[in-house]
Amino acid sequence: MLRHRVVVRHLTRATVTSCCAAALALTQTVQAHAASRTVNFNYQHIWKTPEFETGIRGRIHFTVKKCDHPNGDMTVLLRRTDGFNYVVGSRNIKCRAGHTANWDDDPAGTYEFELGKLDDYKFFKGTATYSFNAAR
Repeated sequence: MLRHRVVVRHLTRATVTSCCAAALALTQTVQAHAASRTVNFNYQHIWKTPEFETGIRGRIHFTVKKCDHPNGDMTVLLRRTDGFNYVVGSRNIKCRAGHTANWDDDPAGTYEFELGKLDDYKFFKGTATYSFNAAR
């Protein structure tokens, strides 16, 4: 009989501990939702988006919606701007509707995109959307 009580006591403690851990995990998670911004760009050499803040680790995408030079090459650079400013990475894409630059697993923080191209005296003009996980 003594052995049964010890087993029940240990199971009860384990159950309570598991429930408390689960409740803590649920309350500690950062709720996030997908956010997107649409920007108009018009540049000859370099152009920067406004800074945006991500809420949790996740994907960051930059998609061209329309561009007046669809065969032109553009460089999309992602820069983290909180703390030490550093370049996360860059992608070369065509300035054509539907072309996307993706970063798949970046930590929460403040970022900006920088669009660049060779200085060939042509202006790239168009619209793009960038999406990311934002904190609620």
